[in-house]
Amino acid sequence: MKALVKFELYKIFRQKSIYIAFVLMLLLVAMSLGGQYGGSSNSYYHSWEGELTQQKIESSDAAWQAIYNKYEGKEIEWSQEDRVKAGVLESISNLHYKETQRSGQVEALKEYLYTADKNGEHGYGLRKAGLQLSMLESFKINQFYYSRGAGEIIDFMNTFGLVLSGAMLLVGLASIFSNEYATGMDQFLLSSKLGRKRLVSAKIISSMLYLVFIVVVWESFNIIYQINKYGGGGWHSPMQKLFKYSYSPYALDLITYGFVQIGMHLLGAIGLVAVILLVSAWCRHTLLSFLISGTIFAVPIVIMNILKIDISWLTHILQFSITKIMAVEVLFMNFSTINLFGLPVLYPLVAIAVMIATIVLSLSLLYGTMRRKEVM
Repeated sequence: MKALVKFELYKIFRQKSIYIAFVLMLLLVAMSLGGQYGGSSNSYYHSWEGELTQQKIESSDAAWQAIYNKYEGKEIEWSQEDRVKAGVLESISNLHYKETQRSGQVEALKEYLYTADKNGEHGYGLRKAGLQLSMLESFKINQFYYSRGAGEIIDFMNTFGLVLSGAMLLVGLASIFSNEYATGMDQFLLSSKLGRKRLVSAKIISSMLYLVFIVVVWESFNIIYQINKYGGGGWHSPMQKLFKYSYSPYALDLITYGFVQIGMHLLGAIGLVAVILLVSAWCRHTLLSFLISGTIFAVPIVIMNILKIDISWLTHILQFSITKIMAVEVLFMNFSTINLFGLPVLYPLVAIAVMIATIVLSLSLLYGTMRRKEVM
């Protein structure tokens, strides 16, 4: 089996198109990420980092007011230093506001549950509120650090990382079976004494290794680029410090969420690999295989991000598409559940179940397809 996997990996990596496409895409990403380098506010951030105590919050409010008073009623521009300081102080104020919102939600949910229990209410809505309360009570938004680099690394996944993984899987794997038909090698595959199942398994394993290689390369590029640009600190900040996750109920700091994000992305990408292999096994022409798999990957992006079609039931379905699960962010931005026989199930758990089902179904169909093919 090891020799078969090595041979299949060789066939994948000998394709010049994957190197050309990857280099071009990384260059385009680097150009898109251009701009001024960060770090000018780092030193001022350091003086405020740590737990946001009440005393620190009051001090930051006073410091911001002192800066504002310097310019109030005067027709002079703010100095660069004061702009930087004001930005840091506003970040502290925003984080404190998010903690205030979280505390308010907790109290509101407690009041709702108390009233509902008093009135003898039961059902899904009550269970959902109880789950949300338990999640919101498990953390506080009170850790303040300079986390621009960490935030940019995480945000890369939702945009460039998604496109890089999807495009490179399509370029590298769309021909994995269909090219065998074009070259006549399918007859060897179907009649080999090694067995169809082993040969198909070798293609699956090599495809997964190719996926890991692609993700490791672009994530290494992402980490090195962002840390060089913005610095690598701030990973202990709560994920709610990032604007997109302001209303997230998950008790995760950025480092923990970063690992969760990579795991969810890989799970979604494995689902995409399984679908691409199945489509390639069904198509005798590589171009057709590429177009069908590409359409499956691109449709959620086109509908939700480009055309912005707002149909409730369609939006809910597409949130659990391979593409959106690979993007990850929509699963963790808000408190969202589905009703499973009266029980609230969180979106990330639903996504995991959907992806496992997709992988198992696609690979089962792939083995069944190759088992039923006849030697000409």
